[in-house]
Amino acid sequence: MKNRKVCLILVCIIWALLLSCDTSPSGPPGFSGPANPTPGPGGPSCKSVDMYGSVDELHHQVSLIRRDGEQLQHRIEEQVEGFGGLYLDENGAYIAYLKDKSDKSQLNSIIRSFTAPDRIAFEREVIIKKGLFSFGELATWRELITAFLLTSNKFHFVSSVHIHEVVNRVIVGIHQDYWEDKSTDSVKNFIQQTLLIPEEAVVFEKEFDEYEERDDYDFDELTGDTFERQRPIIGGLRISSDSGTCSMGFLGLFDDKPVFVTNGHCTENPHGNSNTLYFQGDRDDLANAVGMEIADGPQSLDKCVTPNSDCWPCRWSDSAIAGIDEHVEHARGYIAKTVRKSEEWMVEGSRIIDEDDPVFTIVDILEDDILTGMSLHKVGGNSGWTSGEVIRTCVDSRRSRHEIILQCQHRARYATSGGGTSGSPVFKRVAGDFEGIENPVALVGIHRASSNRDQANGYSAFSPIDGVLKDFNGLEGLKTEINNNN
Repeated sequence: MKNRKVCLILVCIIWALLLSCDTSPSGPPGFSGPANPTPGPGGPSCKSVDMYGSVDELHHQVSLIRRDGEQLQHRIEEQVEGFGGLYLDENGAYIAYLKDKSDKSQLNSIIRSFTAPDRIAFEREVIIKKGLFSFGELATWRELITAFLLTSNKFHFVSSVHIHEVVNRVIVGIHQDYWEDKSTDSVKNFIQQTLLIPEEAVVFEKEFDEYEERDDYDFDELTGDTFERQRPIIGGLRISSDSGTCSMGFLGLFDDKPVFVTNGHCTENPHGNSNTLYFQGDRDDLANAVGMEIADGPQSLDKCVTPNSDCWPCRWSDSAIAGIDEHVEHARGYIAKTVRKSEEWMVEGSRIIDEDDPVFTIVDILEDDILTGMSLHKVGGNSGWTSGEVIRTCVDSRRSRHEIILQCQHRARYATSGGGTSGSPVFKRVAGDFEGIENPVALVGIHRASSNRDQANGYSAFSPIDGVLKDFNGLEGLKTEINNNN
């Protein structure tokens, strides 16, 4: 009877874990936790390694998880055994890790076939590097570290976890205030002795605080730019509310109603619905009210892709939705284009809208396959139009201020300048023959924060568009309907 009970438990766990992949809101037993769990540090324990029978079995179960944002990497690995990850270098070449270099010719053709939507894929060189670990191994270990360290009160100083394709390792971020041997040694011991993850598979990095970039409202002496009242409203414009100023991300339809998206922390009750009223233009003039918050969240344990140690709820994005007032002229599928961009870290671009060429047109939605090294752009906030390369993908991040885990966030080197930038649309310029369209782009995500803006090792962070769509089922109509001649 005892053996039968153990087998039944294992079967249930395996089935539940299969359901816990990105395409399902369900998770393994214990995700729901206590009836009224207390999120954040000090909350009741929802999971422990001991609950899974054996660590080997836990490794096997977690290895079944496939995150949507990493599907390209997994698709390649399914075709090439020992594939360790793909990224773009500074020259635009594909760099791929292999545990066995003998598969180089096969890997070349597979990468080109899977990246066919990239119009210059066949012009890119493919360079093979010797790797120690497969991408699947790294993904499994990342899930375990997120599950049992990032969400654990015991390891509260662990602030982020992700796979770094450039070094073929899992990166564990330790908060700057705890960057000492005592902290890293305790994590090393747990990772190696309890989770049975190889020591050489994990690299530790000092993590600095991320700062959300809304600002106090001030339109004094500002004219002729994205701060001004603009109609129709489009992505990239400055918006304000009683809680401060942010940026309008992008427009769409939510339950068939016109809406715009901004950050969840740009509301009066961050990550919780508060009916925040937004203005575009002078906030003292009620005629400039453009919409009201109608949805923010939900964050919950059901959103967590892996087991959760201490009942931290999860989300896929820092985003909220505002319904557009029926009297406000608006244009879905467009982002403000300014007269000049900056490609340098922490050098601001222009906020002045280009009167002769005023918009980027969203012709596609890039929901996955974001690669390290990819060049991206953003418009909005104090820093205008800036661009830079992706430096990290799919980072799981502990957001202690709001007591949530943000899953699969990306980091890039486009410049910001602090207040007012939160909510800016992030996009990729695309090539192609789109009838009547001068500036076609693919929507990639929504900017949410930055870290170490005045340092060479700083970065900007954004939530990917697939995360926004996961958090808000029913959000659609984000791109412009066009005639594509290809």
